Amino acid sequence: MNIDKNLLSQLANLDDKSLTAAIRMVAMSGGVNIGNEPFSKERLDALRAAMRGATDDDLANAKKLFEGYKKS
Repeated sequence: MNIDKNLLSQLANLDDKSLTAAIRMVAMSGGVNIGNEPFSKERLDALRAAMRGATDDDLANAKKLFEGYKKS
């Protein structure tokens, strides 16, 4: 999956239920178990703000981190 600003914008515009499902899917595809606890409205809103404000540098750093986890 290629994560870019366009994808982050699309994700940020999802309703809470769809965004939560997307988060869980991405985590599972990366081999990360985040459990089944619901995400609070505040956390989802903070995530949306972070996604909307992400810079190209932020995306590059996130990609490096994710690749590091995949190698473990």
